[in-house]
Amino acid sequence: MMELVTGGSGSGKSAYAEAVICEKHRLLRETTENAPLYYIADMVPYGRETEKKIEAHRKMRSGKGFATLEWYVDLPGKLSDPDSPIRGDACVLLECISNLTANEMYEPGGAENTGQDTVESVIKGVRMLKERCAHLVVVTNDVFRESVPDSEEMTVYKDNLGTISRALAEMADRVTEVVFGVPVCIKPDSYKAAGIREQLNGIGAAEDKSEEISEEKGRHGMKFITGGAYQGKYEYAKKLYPDAEWADGAGCSLQELLSCGGVDHFHLFVRRWLQEEKAPKKLTEAILDKNRDLIIVCDEIGCGLVPVDAFEREYRESVGRICTELAKNADEVYRVTCGIGNRIR
Repeated sequence: MMELVTGGSGSGKSAYAEAVICEKHRLLRETTENAPLYYIADMVPYGRETEKKIEAHRKMRSGKGFATLEWYVDLPGKLSDPDSPIRGDACVLLECISNLTANEMYEPGGAENTGQDTVESVIKGVRMLKERCAHLVVVTNDVFRESVPDSEEMTVYKDNLGTISRALAEMADRVTEVVFGVPVCIKPDSYKAAGIREQLNGIGAAEDKSEEISEEKGRHGMKFITGGAYQGKYEYAKKLYPDAEWADGAGCSLQELLSCGGVDHFHLFVRRWLQEEKAPKKLTEAILDKNRDLIIVCDEIGCGLVPVDAFEREYRESVGRICTELAKNADEVYRVTCGIGNRIR
């Protein structure tokens, strides 16, 4: 069994992940007495701040039976070693993918500095872990819901982390988002029913079903799809509505927006609209008047710190208010996390 756990900073995801793997280990030991329990730690101790975080995690898992493996890079290499302690009856907690991704990108022994690909290395390592242990819980970090534009370096990092998280979610038997200590299951252990959402998430669905799904769901009425950056929203939308003609909010005109079937990066259209000093309300009115069947794909950008720059504050709030109004008028609203879409309205 593999479970992927995601959530924001301080959300309680670590405590939840530990509770899950410890319970799996307890149950396993009822039949396999010597089954080991491992914690793969990948936060490199840089300075006092990270040392404090590492110490806090050590205290949290103290007395729970974990053996700690400090594996900062190259999971495939560690697991291929004949002396690797991971074996078939092990329970493993890996924390966390956001650190491992950064390590593979920037550490001297990481993938990028040894001629390998970060995304491939991390995904391969986790897949090997899943295949070589009884139970695996993997923690990742949601860093995708802010409005201020990223630096070029941060864009590459988030793109890598988003791609990895989506691949791990597809690989996992269960995906859980922890919100202020509350675990929300967004992918169950197994789907018995062949429902639309399950098919779209790639669980037991054939590719030739897309036409059937599209006909069943129909295209009449506004559709709204949101979620953090790099979560696979556009890909999910194209599975839902394969016949739609798409425009890109990063560069399309208002005329294109009001005549297309769907728009990706809608938040970037709003940004350009505000840069031209146009009223947010006018954009909402135009869409509702001219294109009520529009499929909107928009980043969820209202989280994180309030921007210092006045325009960035206006932009973040305007996206929120415009999208709230459009979602209110939509007959379907979806939220995508790690490539998994859930209909929330």
